[in-house]
Amino acid sequence: MPVDVHVTTAWSDTCLARADRRAVGHIFFALVVLGVVLVIGWIWLTVLSVPVVLELAAPGLRHFLTRRGTVALVERFPWRPVSVSFVAGRRIGRQAYLRVADSEMNLRLPELPERARVLVRHTGRIWIAGPDERGRVVAMTRGLAFLTRGRVIDR
Repeated sequence: MPVDVHVTTAWSDTCLARADRRAVGHIFFALVVLGVVLVIGWIWLTVLSVPVVLELAAPGLRHFLTRRGTVALVERFPWRPVSVSFVAGRRIGRQAYLRVADSEMNLRLPELPERARVLVRHTGRIWIAGPDERGRVVAMTRGLAFLTRGRVIDR
């Protein structure tokens, strides 16, 4: 196994472990909020807090529901660096739309925190595994332990 492949595999394992910890943190925070609301004991506050708690837990739940597919994509496809730039005017919350250089495809990443945005904007590069036949990819940054699933979309 070439050294670069080993380093990339080790880095992707680090990124996946960090994503697992981040997902557990989202779920734990949502459960703490629910616990505080239940301690207050007002039934109307409890009912109104359920959508908020689900929204707080959603990133963690999404990660664990798609983790098996993420690992399968990483094992099936080799990591390769791609040059990217942000698509102007297409930012919705934490979603990111990235234009891949020398390609007719864009990438939609459902979650890209601001630190990762700054890194991608500065380097102009991410590492991807995929896409598979359904257009799913796994995107990873170098220098910041961040890994997420995404999808290839037409320009």
